[in-house]
Amino acid sequence: MTIRQAILSDAKSIQLLLSQLGYPDIDEQTALEKIELHSRTGYRLLVAENNTQVVGFIALHWFELMHWKGKMGRMTAFCVDENFRSQGVGKQLLVASENLLHLQGCAKFEVTSNGRRTRTHGFYLKNGYVEDSKRFVKYA
Repeated sequence: MTIRQAILSDAKSIQLLLSQLGYPDIDEQTALEKIELHSRTGYRLLVAENNTQVVGFIALHWFELMHWKGKMGRMTAFCVDENFRSQGVGKQLLVASENLLHLQGCAKFEVTSNGRRTRTHGFYLKNGYVEDSKRFVKYA
């Protein structure tokens, strides 16, 4: 298993993974645009590659917080192919992400997860994450 930064040719694989994650309306062009966005400063998109197949990804963003010393590292999207789950791929992506965010000066790591993904919540809890606060959203 190799963890590396996403490249433009990963767009189709990432689009398929986003569909598995519950976002079937994201097309390959949009996935391509997201890969480009995540090559900018303050962003990164990592993929897990098994041989030549992309089997997972994690999208990262880091930024300063007004009320916290150090940066916040946020994992904004995270998916492992359903055929590769429970094989350590997610753990490898999570560790690689935490290492990268730590190198960026992040003192706190955050991941959000849909309330219905209880198995995923167990994964985060098992890896040292705790439920910390409520989040409220308003869509424009």
